[in-house]
Amino acid sequence: MTIKRFVLAASIFGLCGAVFSSLEAEESVDLMKLKTLSIDEIMQIKIPTVYGASKHDQKINEAPSSVTLVTREEIQLYGYRTVAEILRSVRDFYVTYDRNYAFVGVRGVNRPGDFGGRILILIDGMRVNDPIYDSAGVATDFPVDVDMIERVEVIRGPGSALYGNNAFFAVINVVTRTAADVNSTELAGELGSFGTRKVRVSFGKVFKTGLSVLLTGTFFGSDGNERLYFKEFDSPENNRGLAENLDADSFVSLGLTVSFRDFTLQSGYVSRRKEVPTAAFNTIFNDPQFYTLDQRTFSRMGYAHTFEGELNVRASVQWNSYYYKADYPYSATEAEPRRAIINRDTLDTQWWGLDLEVTKPLFKTHLFTLGMEYQDNASQNLANYDVSPRVEYLHLETAASIIGLFVQDEWTVTKKLTLNGGVRYDFFETFGSTVNPRGAVILHPFNNTTLKALYGQAYRAPNMFESSYGTSASGFRSNPDLQPEKVRSYELVLEQTLTSQWRLNGAVFYNQIDGLISQGEDPTTGELFFENEGLAETKGGSMELEAHLPEGIKVRGSYTLQRTTDAVTGEAFSNSPELLAKLNVMFPVYRDKIFSGIELQYSSETENSRHQTTSGYLVANWTLFGRELIKNLEVSAGVYNLFDKKYGFPAAPGNLQDSITQDGRTFRVKLTYRF
Repeated sequence: MTIKRFVLAASIFGLCGAVFSSLEAEESVDLMKLKTLSIDEIMQIKIPTVYGASKHDQKINEAPSSVTLVTREEIQLYGYRTVAEILRSVRDFYVTYDRNYAFVGVRGVNRPGDFGGRILILIDGMRVNDPIYDSAGVATDFPVDVDMIERVEVIRGPGSALYGNNAFFAVINVVTRTAADVNSTELAGELGSFGTRKVRVSFGKVFKTGLSVLLTGTFFGSDGNERLYFKEFDSPENNRGLAENLDADSFVSLGLTVSFRDFTLQSGYVSRRKEVPTAAFNTIFNDPQFYTLDQRTFSRMGYAHTFEGELNVRASVQWNSYYYKADYPYSATEAEPRRAIINRDTLDTQWWGLDLEVTKPLFKTHLFTLGMEYQDNASQNLANYDVSPRVEYLHLETAASIIGLFVQDEWTVTKKLTLNGGVRYDFFETFGSTVNPRGAVILHPFNNTTLKALYGQAYRAPNMFESSYGTSASGFRSNPDLQPEKVRSYELVLEQTLTSQWRLNGAVFYNQIDGLISQGEDPTTGELFFENEGLAETKGGSMELEAHLPEGIKVRGSYTLQRTTDAVTGEAFSNSPELLAKLNVMFPVYRDKIFSGIELQYSSETENSRHQTTSGYLVANWTLFGRELIKNLEVSAGVYNLFDKKYGFPAAPGNLQDSITQDGRTFRVKLTYRF
C-alpha cells in the first residue's frame, strides 16, 4: 500500500472532519461519554429496519449481518440514475462498466468476464438472477426504474443459509414504492449529455375498498458518447481507434402492483438495447452492427398474513423470463475485412417457483423461521449461429429444478445478548446437494454499542453458460466438469452510536474461497473458458462515519482496505482495488426546499486479467435538488465526473484493450410533477 493512497484516504476523512467541525452541532462527541447515553436518548435515535437479512423486519443493529440502507431520499439528493450508481456509493462495493453492462464487486472480488452471479439481487424479496448467466442487470437493464425504488437493502456476507444459490458475498434487496407511497399521478422527464432523454408516467391509488393499484411506465434513450478512442485500434483501417456513434442505449420498462388485503400481484418488464463500441471478441472495430438486447419479465402472486399467536405466514408463486440476443460482426474473409458476417447469440429461459416462509415466536425468547423454496428452470435454451448464410454452431435445450429447505432461530438470551443461527439444504438436479450454515453472536454491551461476530458459508453452482457454452465461431470452449464454488466467511462488526447525531460502523473480515469459477484465456489457442481456481483469500476491514447534523446537514465517509489473493501463490486478484474511500455530503441551500449533494469516490489501481495495471481514480459528482418551489414540482440537476477525470476499468478477457474508457464530465436535469 503506497503512501499516496493513505494520504488520499486521510485527506477525504480530513475533509469530513472539517465539515463536522465547521458546523454548530447541538452536541459534541465526547469519547468519555460513549458508554453513558441513557436509554431515553437511545430511544430517540431512530434505528432503521431491514427485511432481507432474516426474511422479516428487524432493526439493523439486530440483524445477523452488516447492513447498509440507501433510501429514496438519498437516491433523489445524490441523483443516482441506476442501481449500479446506488451500489457504487456503498461502503465495500465498487462497480465496473465495459460500455455494455455494469458489474458489481464487493470486498475485492469482481472477476473480469463474470456476470454478477455472486451477488443475489431481489426485488421485494423475490429472486431476479436468471438461471443461465446468473445475471440480474443493475444498470439500464434492471427491470425496475430507479425512480420507483423506496430503498435498497445492502446485506453483506454469505446469505446461502437463507437464500441458497448466488447469495455468495451479498444480498441486495430492492424495495419498491407502493401505491400509497405514490398516491398520485407522477410525470417525470429528464435530459442529459449525449442526447439522453427519459420520460416516466406513474399512477398510484388506494381505494376505499382497500384495493391499491400502482402502474408505471418509462422510456429511456441515449445516443451515447459520439467518439470513443481506443489506442489498441489506432490504425488507418480501424478509423484511427475512434468508435463513432456506437454507444447508444435505450430501454422501455413497465410495472404493475395490485394489492387487496393479504394478496399482492406484482409484475415488471424491461426491454433494453445497447450498442457496443469496444469490438470485443475479435469483432470488426467501428461496426454499428454489434449490439445486445435484454428482455426481462417477472410476475408474482404473494400472500402474507399474521395469525393469532404472532404466527406470520408468507407464500408466493412467481414466473420469470429472460431473453437475450447479441449480434457480433466478424470479417467475412481476410481479403474483405470490413465485410461482416453476423454471428448471433440467443438465450431464452423461463422459470417459475414457489416460496413459503413461516415465522413464529416460541418459548418467549426464540423467534423461529422455517421455509422452503422450489424453482423449476422449465426452459433453458442457448444458441449460437451465423445469420446469413445460416450456420449453426450451438443449440442447447435443457431443464432443471432446485429445492431448498431452511430453518433459522433468533434466541434472545438476555437484553444484551442474541444468538442467531440458521442452515439451509439445497438439492440441484444438475450436481446434487449442498448444506450451508451461518451463525451470529450479537452483543449490546452498552446502550449505544452493538458488536457482532459473524460466520457463514455459501456456494454458487456453475451456470449453464459457464459449463456448456462453447463454439468455434465465438472463441469459447465449454467445461462440463465445473464444480460449485464455496466460501467461508468470518466477520467482526462494530456499530457505535456516538451521540444522537453521530454513528460509527466498522468491520474486519476474512473470506476463504474454494474453487472460484473464473474466466481464463488459453495462451496457445486464444480460446476463452471457465475453470475452478484453487483457494483464494480476502482479508480486510472498513470503517464508516455518519452524521445527521442540525439544519438538515448529512455527512457520510467510508474507507475500505482489503486484499484478495491466490492463497497458494500470493498473487493479487485482477479487478480488485485494495483501497476504496468515499465521502457524501448533503446540505440545504435554501430552507427545506433546495438541497445540494456532493459525492467523492476513490478507488486505487487495479490489474486486468493480463496483469496490466489500470490507474486509480478520484471522481466527484454534484447534484442540486429542489422541491415545492412550485407546488407538487421537484427539480433536479446533476454534474457527474465534475472535474472531467480520465479513467478506465480493467478489461475482461475477450477485449484487446487493457482498460475500458469511461465518460468524462456529463450532466442531467430532471423535472417531476405530481397531480
